[in-house]
Amino acid sequence: MSDTNVYQQVQLQVSNVAPGQQIVVVLAEKNAPVAWSTGPVSAGPSGIFIRTSTGATLSLSNFSISADQVQVNTSHGASQASLSFSIGLYLVAQAGIQAFSLRSRSDPGVMVQVSIGGSPLQALNGSFTTFPW
Repeated sequence: MSDTNVYQQVQLQVSNVAPGQQIVVVLAEKNAPVAWSTGPVSAGPSGIFIRTSTGATLSLSNFSISADQVQVNTSHGASQASLSFSIGLYLVAQAGIQAFSLRSRSDPGVMVQVSIGGSPLQALNGSFTTFPW
């Protein structure tokens, strides 16, 4: 990216996850390059977080982020029958971006919802959904 980067806060709400399942959220650009990010370096809180309900344990075998994909694998040995958690992170793009797309390539039964910049949660499925910046 460049010196004119803009950031957008994203929250992924993941539910109905069985131990051993995979969650994948794929990002695609529309009119400008866009990538997953830890957020702006110089302005306020940034980074990536994973949050579960109070007292819940989330056992992961893999957590990875590339420019166009977030992937989470839950451990097979997890004791809960159904897991729910949220992931907070950012998107980064060049100024002037107007839209981007997201889709879920998660295992069957897993529900993924997304909130962009504090907007109401919206379900993701196997088809790309376009969001305004």
